Amino acid sequence: MRKLICSLIIFLVAPSVHSQEIDSILTTPKSPFFTDLISKRGEIQPLNSPDYPFVKPQSPWLKTRKYQFFKLGSALYIHFNGSGLLYRLQNPNDSLLQFKRIDDTENYNYNIDAFVFTHKKDIYNIGGYGFWQSTGVLRKYNTKDLEWDAEPVNQEIHLPFASKLGTSGQLSWFNTQKQQLYIPYQTIINEGVIKEQDFEVNKKETYRFNLKTKEWEKLGNINNDYYNLLQNAKWIIGTDSGQIICYNHKAYQVHYGENEIKINDDPSFVQSLERINSYNLAYYQNQHIYYLNGFNWQYDSVNIPSSNFKTSGMKIWKKKGSVIPFVVPIVLLAGAAAVRRKQNNEKKAAEKISDAITKTESPSLSIGHGKISPTIRFSETEKQLIRLLLEKSKREENTTITEINYVLGIKDKNVGLQKKVRSEVMNSINEKFSFLYPNHKQLIGNTRSQEDKRYFEYYVEEQHFGLIETVLTDEALP
Repeated sequence: MRKLICSLIIFLVAPSVHSQEIDSILTTPKSPFFTDLISKRGEIQPLNSPDYPFVKPQSPWLKTRKYQFFKLGSALYIHFNGSGLLYRLQNPNDSLLQFKRIDDTENYNYNIDAFVFTHKKDIYNIGGYGFWQSTGVLRKYNTKDLEWDAEPVNQEIHLPFASKLGTSGQLSWFNTQKQQLYIPYQTIINEGVIKEQDFEVNKKETYRFNLKTKEWEKLGNINNDYYNLLQNAKWIIGTDSGQIICYNHKAYQVHYGENEIKINDDPSFVQSLERINSYNLAYYQNQHIYYLNGFNWQYDSVNIPSSNFKTSGMKIWKKKGSVIPFVVPIVLLAGAAAVRRKQNNEKKAAEKISDAITKTESPSLSIGHGKISPTIRFSETEKQLIRLLLEKSKREENTTITEINYVLGIKDKNVGLQKKVRSEVMNSINEKFSFLYPNHKQLIGNTRSQEDKRYFEYYVEEQHFGLIETVLTDEALP
């Protein structure tokens, strides 16, 4: 009876995506990368969620979703972010690998950015957000009903998010040997409650979850240095003991069991790790990272010897009421100084890029019929952005931040710099537009993404299409 009621609720609130046909089969070319992955023994952390489309669904909805490859025993699976969709490899020996859908779930968009992990023969995902809020629900795939069942836990703890990480960006870590899940802090999202602060709040509390007892245990408050490192990390991957994190041209080895963080600042070593970007599939095993490049299909690996990491003095968490040492390790002082220098350089770079992009001629004076009037012109970069927004809006589509970054030439810059440049360019466009057409407040509008409420997407209204065509003529506008 309870399952029937749940099904009725899902039917009433689920989005229109249900009516779209979801792919039953997905394919990807065979590679030695997949052959080796399948043949390896032992449990392996789920692979990162790549930006490159290693699988190319036909469903419009699936094309917008992140996904994770993961291995369970000798079987290879694909799980789609924000859903219960699960695919299993059917023909590991063929040249074209074929993944067949094995689940029978109907609900979508309820567990975006949930953390996927496995233990023995079981598949789990936990947390994530959807329907305007995050949750701490633990779900287990039921191989008989082909659906996901909720597993009761002692309290609801929310998983952390760091949107600037392409993490595939999992900040949580599961210890397969001890059946323990660690989260460095919580991110609580609730758009249904009016608050003075942002709807997304980070609670700086570190927790450990015991899969055997289904109980959460608070370990302490996250170390502020480590918290800041996570917010600005460039790259992260799960390991046997915790994680490897790249930040500020240094590599950090996180040991959750020992509450310890080690560091490796060898430039050549760190560069090797930083080359493994979001267009690569990657996983860690036995002090090696194996990765597959989506563009050239090149399969490679990097040796990660633990002996090459040295003590940093940084802890993951500190117990409540503990005394913070006044003597900070030299390496942290040097790191803080480097961060300050980097921030100053980034600020100067942002100003330089912004000036280059938004710089327009000072209002010149044109004389005609005895009148003197100012002339406003849009820069070429501004015009390119306006064209993109116009083309997408005509197709009734919004423009994403990624697309805007590409047009502005800042896709490879850090997130802070991207945000500053985007804001200044769009403000410049809107100011010029309102000056030219005083009856219109602004040209570029924004709305929260339907797929991910943490991000904005941009558009121009249909009533402005004709005015935009005039703006793009490259003529002086009185």
